[in-house]
Amino acid sequence: MTNNKFQLPKAVETHFQATNAGDPAAFLSIFEENAVVMDAGKEYHGKPDIKEWSDHDYFGVHLRLEVINAVQDAKEIVVTAKCDGEYNKAGLPDPLFLDFHFTMEGDKITRLCNVLSSNSRAIPLPQPIAAYYHASDIFDENLLAGCFTEDAMLVDEGETYHGPAAVSRHILEANRGAKVMTDVTSYAEKNGETIVTAVISGDFEGSPIPLDFCFTVHNEKIKNLNITVSGE
Repeated sequence: MTNNKFQLPKAVETHFQATNAGDPAAFLSIFEENAVVMDAGKEYHGKPDIKEWSDHDYFGVHLRLEVINAVQDAKEIVVTAKCDGEYNKAGLPDPLFLDFHFTMEGDKITRLCNVLSSNSRAIPLPQPIAAYYHASDIFDENLLAGCFTEDAMLVDEGETYHGPAAVSRHILEANRGAKVMTDVTSYAEKNGETIVTAVISGDFEGSPIPLDFCFTVHNEKIKNLNITVSGE
């Protein structure tokens, strides 16, 4: 079902309504002719490809989506939804939460990227921090760099990184290399910092592990980020 408490653009709202109603024509109508969809590591370019993909991966498995959260940053709208259907659930989280990243021009969707959600609990994070996790989820280096101030600093595993480019590059290289999945569990404000606790899992020794992400925000951008093992 679509949650009416979220004020979504008409095309985004139709994405969820058409999916749940089993209406492929309405679904396809929301996309721009040359739109791109990224899903499960594959890309689909243009309406013919998107139709073939959605007929198989949405309507062919009777996908059902329940919207639980929505946020908007400078470039996109990100909707978190609980998913169910007749798809192969082997190896997937249960329940399954996905983030749907929408980019729009006018009233049409130009890009849709579907990824496992790092915030399935729909914890209301401050906007720049929510944008940080969304950009990390889709491995968008430019979007991630845009979350940081020009003099930003990251401290991670005893190493220090300066500036948006170096910070975002390190984060995405580490996440890609270890196939990291993030599950945000809580956040708190303390002594001028925003502390987000998340369980990190992937191909690394000690997985899964709880980490504290200690953010300092200045003028709606992240100025400092210190990542430590939770409780240390």
